[in-house]
Amino acid sequence: MKPATTADVLVIGAGPAGLLAADRLAAQGVNVLLVDAGRHYTRRICPVDRLKSCNGCRGICNVISGIGGSIHYGDGVKLSRFPSGRRLAELLGDERAEHLSDTALDSLCGADRPSFRRALADSTPFTVKDYPVASLSSAQVRTLVDRLYRRLTSTTRVTLRLGAEITDLVPDDRHGFTARLRAHGADETVTARRVIAAVGRRGQRWWAGQIRTLGLDHTLPVPSVGLRFEAPVGLLRRGALVHDDFKTTLVRAGVKVKTFCYCAGPGGGRLKFCDYGDHTLLDGHVIPEAGASPTGNFALLAQLRDETGRPRDAQWIEQRLLKPYRALRDDRPGKPVLQWYPDWRDKTLTCTSLDEFTVRAGHRPSLTDYGVANLAGILPEAVHTAMRAVFEELMPSFAGHAFNEDDAARTAVIGLELESLWDELALTEHLETSLPGLYAAGDCSGLAQGILQAAVAGLAAADHALASAVPATTGGAA
Repeated sequence: MKPATTADVLVIGAGPAGLLAADRLAAQGVNVLLVDAGRHYTRRICPVDRLKSCNGCRGICNVISGIGGSIHYGDGVKLSRFPSGRRLAELLGDERAEHLSDTALDSLCGADRPSFRRALADSTPFTVKDYPVASLSSAQVRTLVDRLYRRLTSTTRVTLRLGAEITDLVPDDRHGFTARLRAHGADETVTARRVIAAVGRRGQRWWAGQIRTLGLDHTLPVPSVGLRFEAPVGLLRRGALVHDDFKTTLVRAGVKVKTFCYCAGPGGGRLKFCDYGDHTLLDGHVIPEAGASPTGNFALLAQLRDETGRPRDAQWIEQRLLKPYRALRDDRPGKPVLQWYPDWRDKTLTCTSLDEFTVRAGHRPSLTDYGVANLAGILPEAVHTAMRAVFEELMPSFAGHAFNEDDAARTAVIGLELESLWDELALTEHLETSLPGLYAAGDCSGLAQGILQAAVAGLAAADHALASAVPATTGGAA
């Protein structure tokens, strides 16, 4: 029988939280086993980006898995500083959060630190969340990932296992934790004194199960359903001039709606497909390079609560959103759907193909792997009403003129997007869960989203794990 693989610290997930945690630990002489289900960053190619169809990449979506995680090699990304991720800053303490943020920026960007910009608060009638934000170009992202990968693979302290998944995690009085690792169809045992869970979107369902199996203290999230609104970038540009990541929150029809992931900068924005096996959701990426895309996009997210104000649970989302979503397309069930805005507004379907949309809108959508269907029909009535009201309130500020039928005709509504599905864990100021020795960093903490916030959490978890993960005296995490 193959002997168990041993490590001082097991890090699950090679996104910004996991990468910086592993980097920090290795620099202090700790043996780290870094595991990710995805591929090398140079092999994270998405066919949809090349105007082909989503094929699921053999069950490991290249957009949400692999080295870099949400930092997708070759795409522009946004970095936001605190107070974005306010709850994480409150947990860490403001001074410590800022210090770790500076450290994370040094680790990620080196001397090539980007310039951060705040909101022009007086240039919009809406209350915009004001925090420093910077956009990295695709070239800067390539340099960032290359640099971090070389640093991690140049030390014998880090063993990187790609195409590998942790399927079980069990506390072990002798070793700390025992885990089962599956790679290439074979299982092996891993032991580690400490574990840092930094699983990204692909690991959400697995992590939700682990939280319950391990009995971790947590509260349920307030999930949100989202739609992407794509239009010629000129219709959205003024929003990006107010703030690179325009975020405001409005309550209409009793539903809390917020703007999310605003992608309408100098180069517009790109949509991304995130495949989860039986359904595919949307994400957005900024393009900082001027003139790169004729379209921009942003999401509206609506909180999902019942009539008493309680958050909708996973079963409700599956039955009332994902199941109807999968039924919208006979050709490719569960793949994203586009609806012409006038149809979405009126809950009708007069525009029935992408070619017809192109004629009516006067431009082609930025991606082509869409069906055209009645996306509005699967939304709860109050959510549809609230989203329409918020969109039509925002657009005059974004476009610089009264929103009219011509603007409506040039807009696509694309779905589905789901956010805030992570349980909110009870964590110490060191990101340690209620199970000693197990840490949660990045999205899976349920505290904050964002690349820089995930990196900060990874560093905070690593710093505390250092105190108790005694470096091995012989061998390594092989």
